[in-house]
Amino acid sequence: MDMKTRMQIRGFGDVTFHGSDQKRSHTAFSLGQLNLFVTSDVSEKFRFLSEIVFEADPSNTVGVDVERLLLQYSKNDYFNLSVGRYHTAIGFYNTAYHHAAWLQTATGRPLLFQFEDGGGILPIHNVGVSASGLIPSGRLGLHYIAEIGNGRASSSPNAEAVQNVVDENNGKAVNVALFARPDAIRGLQTGVSDEMIFAAHAVVQRPSFEWLNEALLIRHAPQGQSHVFETPGFYTQISKAFGAYRPYFRYQYVNESSKEPVFPFVGLQYGPSVGLRFHASESVALKLQYDHTAFRQQQSVNGLALQFAFTF
Repeated sequence: MDMKTRMQIRGFGDVTFHGSDQKRSHTAFSLGQLNLFVTSDVSEKFRFLSEIVFEADPSNTVGVDVERLLLQYSKNDYFNLSVGRYHTAIGFYNTAYHHAAWLQTATGRPLLFQFEDGGGILPIHNVGVSASGLIPSGRLGLHYIAEIGNGRASSSPNAEAVQNVVDENNGKAVNVALFARPDAIRGLQTGVSDEMIFAAHAVVQRPSFEWLNEALLIRHAPQGQSHVFETPGFYTQISKAFGAYRPYFRYQYVNESSKEPVFPFVGLQYGPSVGLRFHASESVALKLQYDHTAFRQQQSVNGLALQFAFTF
């Protein structure tokens, strides 16, 4: 068989008009990510997957990132192996929603799951090996995920967070996650994961209704210091579809110490978001979202965004 007939390319993109009352901010039309999602069935057991993203930075320069690049091996429902660059299985959102605004109900990701180059505090990406599969558990629907990879850079906050080629040390990041999808409650998933980042989630996802809940505790113990820094955070998001219209609400909270050595710029952030998603067609969605974000010892910020998200 011709290898070209096995490859499939799916595209996603978005454009957003946004503004806020934050000092020295300006309203702007912003290009989002242009995501080329490429898959290929290499053989009966092996599959290739990648996400190639074109994205502009705050300097208006467009760059290219290979956000995911995986060779996947599928033995059966109980054992699947992926090697390459993947989205870490911390919590629910990071593996449920990848690099496409079209896939998400809201205009953007929760604060906790922002990408590393967008100010995120979690290791969203990693380079290494990930294993996953079912655990024989009957109607409880238990699954496991076990990952080992380079981890994120810690030598400097300005360094590239994802260690794609060279690891700064011999230590490796390990993540273990368990989650359940019980038959008794359609669309329910609960789970926990651990990487000195303790995460728990409970979500209900159905075609016309979703309720996402996640809580995390990030623990940093800098070498040579006796103090341990702990950062708690959570979000809840609920939405209901009424035909082509889907109103949604999200509340989120992150509380990081001002003395936190790894991400001192995050601080305390919390507040609600309210929005409406409208499906203009099967491939185009319009989202209107209002955000109110409060900070520690700073004036709160109100923002409004109109996003056009599409797939092709």
